[in-house]
Amino acid sequence: MARKKSNRILKTFSIFFTGLRTYFVYLDQCVKYLSFPIWGQIIGLILLCTCSYYFNINADNIRNISPFFENDRNFLTIYWLILLPFLVIFIKAVYEYLIAFSALNLLFYTTSAKKRAKDINFHANNQVIERKLFSYVVLMTLVTLLLIIPPLTFIAPLIWVFICLSFQVFALEGDINPVGAISRSVDLVKGNIIPTIIMLLLCFGLTYWFLPSLFVWALEKVSFISFLMGKIEGFLNLIPFEPINNILSFVNFKLDTLIVSRNMAETLIVFVVIAYTLPLRCCCFTELYKLYDSEKIKDFSKQTDEIIVRATGRKRKN
Repeated sequence: MARKKSNRILKTFSIFFTGLRTYFVYLDQCVKYLSFPIWGQIIGLILLCTCSYYFNINADNIRNISPFFENDRNFLTIYWLILLPFLVIFIKAVYEYLIAFSALNLLFYTTSAKKRAKDINFHANNQVIERKLFSYVVLMTLVTLLLIIPPLTFIAPLIWVFICLSFQVFALEGDINPVGAISRSVDLVKGNIIPTIIMLLLCFGLTYWFLPSLFVWALEKVSFISFLMGKIEGFLNLIPFEPINNILSFVNFKLDTLIVSRNMAETLIVFVVIAYTLPLRCCCFTELYKLYDSEKIKDFSKQTDEIIVRATGRKRKN
């Protein structure tokens, strides 16, 4: 038994480095696939905030244009019609990113770095998750609640260790329900706690800490952070910080455009790096799921299996 656990720990490191190699093999296709989900959120949110701000500071001038705008209902209707396209962009980007969160597990179940699949049909992978959209939303809600509801918040890291394979189970095991996906993840992990923690530390240490910090440092060195801060600061100068600082004065804290613009610039870079490394995390945890499982993993529905084959152009290996 001890030998088996030791082998799994060593295999975990092997999976991580294999996942890195596979990630870079498919990096070009994954970047293209994730570009709208990532940049759609950023651009959509920027346009939403910008249009909303300028619309509100010019509200009096707009109302004076015509008697039509003096009516509050008409005014709000125009306001939301202007914001609607940007809101749609933002919501669609968030939706596609959340679908990718599980759809990429399907992709990396059937691909490898040894034989690169060309022109992957990501849409077919998305369809597998979209056909179970309601269950997927329920799963994401349950996982979120397990991590944020007090008093469970105090043991959230431990909970995440046991439920971290829920999305792999949901994507790969046919018509399993959300509760079943979480329960199955717990069953898979409870005999493999140390390898799971190692993989979590490797993946999250690399993609949530090291790479974001590296990119922030590198972009600081080439003055890109300063350039980005200047653009953000120009917008922040239009926002009155005095009322906010009056509220924060009781904790002896003061906000200014320099502090906020730097935090926003660094947060933007960190978000982009974390989002673009989603395929790496999916690849590693899908391989970890395959390592823990030996029989259930073969129980795909015929329909799901056919979609995966069409998406990658390759038959899966049992």
